Amino acid sequence: MVDTDEAIQIAIRFLAGRLTERQDLREPPSVQEVTIEQVATVTGVRRCHVVSFGWPVRVAVDQETGDADMLR
Repeated sequence: MVDTDEAIQIAIRFLAGRLTERQDLREPPSVQEVTIEQVATVTGVRRCHVVSFGWPVRVAVDQETGDADMLR
């Protein structure tokens, strides 16, 4: 089970990787809020930590697996 601190670190690494893929040299923004929500994924509805950053970017981190993905 992924705790909140670990979810934040996973989300930061995930977002940094996405910025690198896009050759975006900006620093990832700071975390503004972390909530726990039900998120619909390709494998069904999962309970996730949703890490919100200072711009309209939210990363969901699955509480069981630690898998991360962007929310839109």
